[in-house]
Amino acid sequence: MTLARPIKRRDTTLSARLGHWAGARLFDDRAAGWLLPILLPRLRILGVLLGLGLIAALAALAPPYLTKLVIDQGLMAGDPQALVFWSLMLLAVGFASLAMGAFNSVLHMRASIAMLADLRGLLTRTVLERSAAWRARGRTGEILARIDGDAGEVQQFAFNALLTGSSGVLRLVGGAAMLFLLNWKLALLAVSLAPLELAFFAFARPRTEKLARETRAERGQFAGQVAEMIAGHGAIQAARAEAPVARSIARRQTTLNAALMRAQLWGEVTRGVPTGLAALVRSAIFLVGGLMVIDGTWPLGSLIAFIAYLGFLVGPMQSLMGLWHAQARTKAALDRLSGIMVAEDALLWPDTPLPLPKGPLDLRLKDVAVSHGAREIAAGITFDIPAGTKLRLTGPSGVGKSTLLALFQRHADPEQGHILLGGCDLRSLSRQDLRGAVAFVPQRPFVIEGTVAENLAMSAPDATRTAMQEVLSLVGLSDRFAARGGLDAWLGEDGLTLSGGERQRLCVARAMLRPFRVLILDEALSEVDAALVAGTIAALDTRHAQATRIIVTHGNEAAYGRFDTTVDLSRWAAS
Repeated sequence: MTLARPIKRRDTTLSARLGHWAGARLFDDRAAGWLLPILLPRLRILGVLLGLGLIAALAALAPPYLTKLVIDQGLMAGDPQALVFWSLMLLAVGFASLAMGAFNSVLHMRASIAMLADLRGLLTRTVLERSAAWRARGRTGEILARIDGDAGEVQQFAFNALLTGSSGVLRLVGGAAMLFLLNWKLALLAVSLAPLELAFFAFARPRTEKLARETRAERGQFAGQVAEMIAGHGAIQAARAEAPVARSIARRQTTLNAALMRAQLWGEVTRGVPTGLAALVRSAIFLVGGLMVIDGTWPLGSLIAFIAYLGFLVGPMQSLMGLWHAQARTKAALDRLSGIMVAEDALLWPDTPLPLPKGPLDLRLKDVAVSHGAREIAAGITFDIPAGTKLRLTGPSGVGKSTLLALFQRHADPEQGHILLGGCDLRSLSRQDLRGAVAFVPQRPFVIEGTVAENLAMSAPDATRTAMQEVLSLVGLSDRFAARGGLDAWLGEDGLTLSGGERQRLCVARAMLRPFRVLILDEALSEVDAALVAGTIAALDTRHAQATRIIVTHGNEAAYGRFDTTVDLSRWAAS
């Protein structure tokens, strides 16, 4: 049996090959592999938007020429009928373009929002599937900055590149054609702007990408430090560390501000140089064309139309060059998102998992070694836990109890040895089977902002309100919430409206709603008084007598009732 992550066979259809080729050109092979599945389902709406955009681009070519006809055939020719006719045509085209633009904008926004939601959903699911070791290498605020800011940058470019690029090319070609139609000599002067702008943007692009990477990295660092401050709010106050923490965040803000200013100043340069070049070309055309109008060799309406079509040349050209620069910024954001999507992760789940046996499950540890980083803390751990056993795991702090227990849900794998659940190596089981059978309640409780019912339903979404009330009673919380609305009582972020012991009991109640076969309590009631611990454990032992229960506690051992066996991990501690 292979334990490697399954490799999906690449779609070899022509559209898929073209899509991957385009994705690799716009981004890179690594990013195209996970981003294209989000883009490809939207090809139909992209096609509709592209068609509407091309129609709008073609329609936009008409007003300058209609303006020429209004001036030359109406005003200058002194023909009232021609003046009225071409003016009405100009008005009709304007209203039609306005309506089409509004419709296109609504469709674009709707599809763009949906894609961003899918992208953030994919990133969120991937983060939730990553191992504890991967999570330990990142900061909360940094991950949040990627899911929020970087995802928005990538979505905006990925969705707009085709639409903006194709519309810009059509307007550029159409504008250039109209310029040559009106006056080919002046058109040659106008198109001389293109190689100058291209040379400048080629020179500027590497610095644009460099500054984008610096700015996004600084944003992530700042967000990480702020998230740490919020998470440690109470501890910071208890240590009277408000001033040092505030100064540290202020220093990080100063560094971020400097990066933002460098990027802003460079952005002004990349916008100012093309604008200046365009102004020089426009002035030259006004001068030469104006002299031609004065000497009577060129109609005034043609000069006005030519200047308008010059905008079709300059605007789309700068838009396309800007899109090229936006792609450089997007690459910086994509690299950060790929750090989530294709990160090296030690945990590989099997492509053909073994079925987990039904009924009670025993646990067997064979020559297991655990470590903290590069330091081995225990080795050769070997013992059996028969199904239905109530086991106390003990040992001094730092001996590896929590590290070992985390292996039972495969938040990490042992450095050596094997852990068998129901006779199956944990690495041969699917994530759903393993974590469905093994419930884990850590010492630090996790409570979301929401109602009591929403918190309980996190691990048991199909649980009835009756079942929820029952487990709250079992852990002694029913009366606590009754006066505040019962299951509809609102809990603040991280359960800050509750005491530490109440948060812990709520998490134990949440676990009791699950149909687990192994339950792990890792100091999960450390902040609860002995009487409430005794009542909770007694209810747990009665309700789940057939389940294997593994409990770590450093105090109040008597409150947990009789254990079937005790395992002292210090006997395997590394010397």
